[in-house]
Amino acid sequence: MSASPPRSRSAPPPADTADDPALEARAAAVVRRPGGRRRGVHTRTLPEQIADHLSAEILNGAYQTGDRIREQEIADLYGTSRGPVREAIRALEKRGMLQFTPRRGAFAMGFALDAVADQFNIRATLMGLAARHAAVVAEPSELTTFVERVATIEAMARAPDTEPMAFALASGRTGASLSRGCGNPHLSMLLRDLAELSLWGVIWRDTPLDFTTAARRRETAEGWRRVSEAIQARDGAAAERHMRALMAGSRDQVLDSLARLRGDAFDPRRLLRDG
Repeated sequence: MSASPPRSRSAPPPADTADDPALEARAAAVVRRPGGRRRGVHTRTLPEQIADHLSAEILNGAYQTGDRIREQEIADLYGTSRGPVREAIRALEKRGMLQFTPRRGAFAMGFALDAVADQFNIRATLMGLAARHAAVVAEPSELTTFVERVATIEAMARAPDTEPMAFALASGRTGASLSRGCGNPHLSMLLRDLAELSLWGVIWRDTPLDFTTAARRRETAEGWRRVSEAIQARDGAAAERHMRALMAGSRDQVLDSLARLRGDAFDPRRLLRDG
């Protein structure tokens, strides 16, 4: 196995750590990526930050399959001990993004773009089911946040200076509110676990891979509007169809962006479509 270091060595921006003074002081020493952003959704521990950063590095090809992830190198990058790095490595092993062997260390398991396409297809199916379920059984009160967030997405799409990363985050929150309010707690849990235990949650971590143009943001907002209207009209079939189409559009944009970023290719047969 190769022991070459990753091509990128800069640490990601720290999380919003205002609720934890000790972690805030530690994170203050972390080097920011140029153009990096702070995550303000919730406070994230240092091991979670490290795991997310390494996930993004594996996804964008900075670590190739078989590259060793050296604990001390990562600890030095964050100005911390090796303990938080070990916690991050355990989390990445659960995500299937590295292989850890005692006394040998951790080695990256690089992701082929076909795997990214497969995860999009899985999520599209589950989100389509969530949209159908919401249309058929969810109470209007369960979907209030979803409807409000769709309106926010539409407003952001009308603003020509909306940042792609901000739009991606808003779109992700809109999907999360739909999955939580769909009236199926088991499906909600599956979608939550998919985000937390796979590469899904880090796809947009460092580099905008979708929503980079005003036209693309308007297209996405229109897709969310169609999903919302179908749900409110209690048309389950239409809600599922529009949701899957929305996910397919994002999948195609992300794969094209990653292919250019990594100089890689994907199997077009994996771009599954309805009809």
